[in-house]
Amino acid sequence: MQDDVKTWQSFCDGDDVSFRDLYSKYYTRLFVWGCRWLDGETAFVKDSLHDFFIYLWEKKDNLSRDVHVDKYLLTAFKRRLIEQWGKVKRLDNITDYINLSGEELDEQAIFDTRYSLIQTALQQLTPAQREVIEWRFIKHMSLQEIADAKNTSLRTVYNLTHRAIAQLRASIGKKNILFLW
Repeated sequence: MQDDVKTWQSFCDGDDVSFRDLYSKYYTRLFVWGCRWLDGETAFVKDSLHDFFIYLWEKKDNLSRDVHVDKYLLTAFKRRLIEQWGKVKRLDNITDYINLSGEELDEQAIFDTRYSLIQTALQQLTPAQREVIEWRFIKHMSLQEIADAKNTSLRTVYNLTHRAIAQLRASIGKKNILFLW
């Protein structure tokens, strides 16, 4: 862990050896995670991962030096992957859930359709599940922070989150659930 912090700080200072070390250490973990989320879209994940590391190199001067490297990289890659997936697969993902007759949709219609799908799925959750999902993914609270706020156990919060995500996946699909975040 301490080595990661030093490597990260050296990377932020522009050390290309540290950059290669980070790339070597985290590439496989991030790749596996991305493939799991995108159901084996290996070529897309691979391209996105390379783009992500290029993006990090370009932004190294502006990155925070005081981070948990593994958590930071996973979160940043997740956001970037979701953003890229949304751009590439926007219409394809929506047509899985609505019946289009070959007509083109404008951006507002795509947004409205996706928003409607997500709202319907969220309304099917219990109030406790909706609250946990909102706190976890919209307010970016940790599971422990949610447990403290709800005055309940960490295990209860974990179970609520797990059940809510499973239900959302069943309702809107594994790929479309990425658009919630």
